[in-house]
Amino acid sequence: MRVSCVRVLLLTFAVAPLGGWPGSAEAQVRLRDFVVTLGGSAESYSGNFSAVTLPVVDSTEHASAAVGEVAIRGTITLLRTQERSLQISFDGGMRQAAAFGFEVRDYAPREFVGSLSPQFTAALGSWGSLSLRGRYRGRSLEDRPPMPLFLQPGYSMLQGGVGVVTRSFDGISFDAQLDVEEADYRALELVPQLDLLDRKSAGVEAGIRWGTSSTIRVYGGARWAEYPKQGSFDPDDPFRRDRTARVGVEWTYVGDLFVQVGVDGTMNRSNGDRPEYDAVSGRAVLTAPLPAGFSLNAFAVLTTKSYLHETDDARLVPGEEADNASIAYLQVGRSLASNLDGAVRLGWTRAETNFGQAYYERFGVSVRANYRPLRR
Repeated sequence: MRVSCVRVLLLTFAVAPLGGWPGSAEAQVRLRDFVVTLGGSAESYSGNFSAVTLPVVDSTEHASAAVGEVAIRGTITLLRTQERSLQISFDGGMRQAAAFGFEVRDYAPREFVGSLSPQFTAALGSWGSLSLRGRYRGRSLEDRPPMPLFLQPGYSMLQGGVGVVTRSFDGISFDAQLDVEEADYRALELVPQLDLLDRKSAGVEAGIRWGTSSTIRVYGGARWAEYPKQGSFDPDDPFRRDRTARVGVEWTYVGDLFVQVGVDGTMNRSNGDRPEYDAVSGRAVLTAPLPAGFSLNAFAVLTTKSYLHETDDARLVPGEEADNASIAYLQVGRSLASNLDGAVRLGWTRAETNFGQAYYERFGVSVRANYRPLRR
């Protein structure tokens, strides 16, 4: 992979105007879907890491945290017509935690996250649409605690992609997309191995969908990744390269409620033994109205993962474990005013740490409010 994602992002803006803006274009810049979120949560972490975290003397088997967060998100529309649209979505936020239960001291991790996502969409005659997408994601973390309070490290990530979706032909539509990605992780003074995360990757996915209010989509894809700072221990092929295949099926129903259920399988192969694994994930999403103006949102993804090779040095890099996490949450919300809603969420996560087959669990309860200042 020698294509830089920076070039793809630039191409997103360079190619978009080539068709020429129509004279009737609604070119007025608009800010829409602008939301300010305030929230707080109580979280509990657990895991047995005494054998794998010896370099970190302040690790423990149980930890807790009180967290406050503030975030914003929205979309800036630069162009919207029947044939073309150009918009930029953004979000950003800060989470401040007070963590307890460690042996030497308490920690106060502070996370800053943000993303910027331009997208250009154009009709392809009467049979489909084309989209060009770019995305920048950034993350910064201060005072990262040891296990089991697992937090991903800071990174900068650039993505770019192109996708095609066809109209329905006798109830069947097709979609395909290609994307490239470049990730740069920020190594910490005490964790220099985080530099091993840096990668370049490219992927392709194609799917077929049929149905109207109740639809079924079958899809498959492949991904190629290079890790220029990770060795493969093969003198003829010295740097790590992964090849990943993924297939799946999902059913979606849209009516008085929204339901989506899916299952997919992932097979990762590498020129190094350690990263090779197979994984299967089941996923379910539900959004439904409740009495007295309340609403229910539920989400769950359960993953099982097995490595092909058992190794003594089964150290993972953050990002690999998150791709195979099990996550579930249940949220009940209600509109409090015309531009304000609130929600209570219960959440659970089980995922690998920096070490293969060493898992941590997180339980949390949170309260949050979403304020839409532009809504009247």
